[in-house]
Amino acid sequence: MARWSSAIRRDGGGERRVGRVAGGAAACTVAGLLAVAGVAVPAAASTKAGTVVKTARNKTWGTILVLGNGDTLYRLTADRRDKSVCTGACTSIWLPVTLAKGQRKPIGKGVKGLGTIVRPGGAHQVTFDGEPLYRFVGDRKPGQANGNLKDTWGQWWVIDPARPHSPPVRVTSSHGRSTTTTYSSGSSGGGYGY
Repeated sequence: MARWSSAIRRDGGGERRVGRVAGGAAACTVAGLLAVAGVAVPAAASTKAGTVVKTARNKTWGTILVLGNGDTLYRLTADRRDKSVCTGACTSIWLPVTLAKGQRKPIGKGVKGLGTIVRPGGAHQVTFDGEPLYRFVGDRKPGQANGNLKDTWGQWWVIDPARPHSPPVRVTSSHGRSTTTTYSSGSSGGGYGY
């Protein structure tokens, strides 16, 4: 029986795609592939004070939710309010944002609407307006937002706190003027789909 793991690859146009790769006992995970390529897999992002959620200005996506250390936060459109469908292999690529040990509730710096859900195994995952929050292993440093993509588990988006259940608005600048592009829920933002 083949085991499946996920891999990140670039298509001919340079867009990121995440798919499933069949393999035997030595099948690689994205985290493993990134480690081989010399890319550090993000560690848990909670401080001594606990898990902190705040807003930050991203040059491509405008105002988005991030962790206290600047790691970009994402949502999965397949999730339902206060329910995560990302389990198993999904959590090795999309790291659920959980409370720090002993923390009772998430800390919001300028952010309201934070809550938690209980994941299988008992960890408390942080939510924003009912949307479970995740980090992406493809973001190698705080401030990166490489996870607006469609993969095996569905469509992932950064979170605009003013529109948490909608696709983000891409902000582009041309000759000193800003324009915006809104993606439909069926759009992957990368110009591809599965």
